Amino acid sequence: MELMNEGKRPANLRTALILLSIALVFFIGIMLKTWLFGNA
Repeated sequence: MELMNEGKRPANLRTALILLSIALVFFIGIMLKTWLFGNA
């Protein structure tokens, strides 16, 4: 329980980083698909 209480802030930072990384990968994937379809 104590570890959970102390890890709330790091967990929030990790969650934010994970969400940002997923968003970047998803956005890059869309950009690549649009670029490929555009050239094709």
